[in-house]
Formats: sequence, structure tokens, C-alpha cells
Amino acid sequence: MYDEKIVTTGTSQGKLFLFIMELFKQDYTINKALYLGASDSFAIHSIECFENAVYMADSYNNKIYKFESTNNFFETNVGSDPRHMCLDKENMYVANFESDNISIIDLNTFTLTGSIPAGIKTHDVIFSEKNKTLYTTCYEENEVVEYSIDTGESRRFKTDGKPMHIYVLEDIIIVMTYYVNGNVQTKINFINSTNKSIEDIIKIDGLASDFLLDYEKNMVYILNIVDKSLYITDALSRSTIKKIFLGGYPESLSCGSKNIYVTNSKKQQIDIIEKKEHKLSSLKLQFTPDLIKVIH
Repeated sequence: MYDEKIVTTGTSQGKLFLFIMELFKQDYTINKALYLGASDSFAIHSIECFENAVYMADSYNNKIYKFESTNNFFETNVGSDPRHMCLDKENMYVANFESDNISIIDLNTFTLTGSIPAGIKTHDVIFSEKNKTLYTTCYEENEVVEYSIDTGESRRFKTDGKPMHIYVLEDIIIVMTYYVNGNVQTKINFINSTNKSIEDIIKIDGLASDFLLDYEKNMVYILNIVDKSLYITDALSRSTIKKIFLGGYPESLSCGSKNIYVTNSKKQQIDIIEKKEHKLSSLKLQFTPDLIKVIH
């Protein structure tokens, strides 16, 4: 029995693949390998898994790809430079960095059905089931925009630094931002969505390549490509409880029920960190990994 099932993008000899894999303690099995094309012809910025399908946002070709477990492959055009995606039960929403809007894709037909105006350089977008609301980061405006799907009303929240990635935990918006003042810092903003104030900020020297909220554990995981470390932060106490040196070039992270998984492209491996005791192990690969997502 495998420990985890994941999807990852990776390159081998200049060719780009999507791999669906089963991970074991010291080994892995590739269930499916989808050849996408020459690696320099794509810029897969993010991946998502939903109902036996994998979705990929291609910033280079302005497309979203869908690969089903039945091996069917589909694509649809969106705005300019799509970065991140989120889904509800009916639609996918795509943040387009260069066209400053959010594309709407009908999941049943996998076609573009509309768009929502957003702020300048929208990078990430998430869907809150609680109040049927979208949240998107506006990189050039140092703002997060909240948009009600039902009413079309919107609110704006100021961030400390240029916002990149975003999550919502109850009434708190958690935003990863970049701040440059001689030295580069990554800041984790905790914004109260009721009074729109920034309650806390966690500062990390260096540039984060990825950041993830573990809803099950109420933990925030942050990858720092400058000091090549993983930071583990308690989202409730808002304090960093562990820093784990990984080395290499840690790029993307995801988490399952027991472990945190990090793609390390320079070392050509997946780093595995136990959630409970934070023990570190690695799984060597026959390709160079990039993005990763645990299939729940």
C-alpha cells in the first residue's frame, strides 16, 4: 500500500511531463506519464486536482489544461499570463497576471464563460465556501480583493508588501507578500476580514518560492529559496516553531495527512518532512521535479 498519491510536473532531457505517482517510504511508482512537449514551449505555473482530473495553468500559452483519469486531455484559452486557479462545484476561476482579471471556466463543458475584473497584476485566487466569495491578490496595488459571486460586491484589503499567495482561515486572510527595502523579505500577513486590519506579520529574510496553509493542522509552511529552508509556522499563535534546512533548490510544496512534500529541483528529489516529529527524508527521482500536489 502506497503512503501518498501525488501529481507532479517534471522535465527529462528537455521534455516536459506530468507524472501521477504513488510514493512509498523509499521508492515510488509512476502510474501515468503525460508528455506535454518541449520544456521551453510551456510555463506551467500551477496545478490543481479535482474529481479525478488534473488542471494546469500555462502562463506561456495562456491556456488551462485538463487531464482526466480516463486519459482524456482538454485545453481552453483564458486571459493573459494565467497564474493560479481555484474551483467550486461548478466553475474554475483563474487569476490572469497580465490581463488583470479572473477567467471563469465551466467545469462541465470546460469552456470559458466569462471574466471578473480584478486589480493590477492579479496573481492568486481562492474560493471561500463559507460566504461564496473569491479572494485574489493584486501584486502591483499591495491589495487583496474580495469578490462576492452572488452579489458582485467587492471589498479591498491593504497588505504589507506585494501580495503573491493567499488563504482564508475563518475570518482571517493569510497572505504571503514580498517586501524589498535594500534586502528582500517575505512577509506573512494576518488580516482581519471584519475590520480590515493587519493583526500580525511574520517576517522572513529572503524570497519564498511557495507557501501553504495546512487546514487540518492550522500550520503555515513556507519555502525560502535564499536560505534553502522550510519554515513551519503555527497559524493560531502566529509564531514560527521550526526551521528545517533542505539545501538544493526547494520549489513547490504540498501536504498529506502525515507528511509535507517538497520538490527539490537541484537535488532531483522530493524532500519528505514528517508533520509530527519533523524528520526529514528524501526520495531520489529519475527526472527534475517542479510543481507538486497531493491527490486527496
